[in-house]
Amino acid sequence: MSITDKRGWNSNCKRNKQNQNSRGFVFSLDLAIAVIAMLLMLSLMLSQLEILKNREIADIERIELQRNAIFVIDSMAKNRDEKQPLLGMAKYNAEKHRVLSNEIDSILFENAEPVVFENFFVSSVSIGEIEKLFEEQGEKCISVDRIVLANEKKEMLEAVVCEK
Repeated sequence: MSITDKRGWNSNCKRNKQNQNSRGFVFSLDLAIAVIAMLLMLSLMLSQLEILKNREIADIERIELQRNAIFVIDSMAKNRDEKQPLLGMAKYNAEKHRVLSNEIDSILFENAEPVVFENFFVSSVSIGEIEKLFEEQGEKCISVDRIVLANEKKEMLEAVVCEK
């Protein structure tokens, strides 16, 4: 049964209104906390994506430098260029009219001069114990090796390629 006061108000109605107001406040507070948690998760996801993007960019740059280093050492061992021996220092067989792949001409190796490409340079080249240093190494460098014939014996051809 409900009890009425002097004005004819039901006392249970006042309590219900207070109860509804406190429920609305609690619901608003719950919603605010949920939105804050959602925004925090979103910011963490975006920061993780930024980290992954930076790693991918660094990996792509490293892979590109490796590819360029492999191309340079392949060119040295398989081609012949008397003007720029770093682009090719393979021996030439005049009888067969062809270049002998993987056989290095020691004269061309001694005459090698530095070559700078668009986004990388060759820092040093060595065959066995003989090394030619062209420039100081940069921050990001890679060394590639290849077995070749030099002076009628197997030697290790090594090139150090650095990013500009």
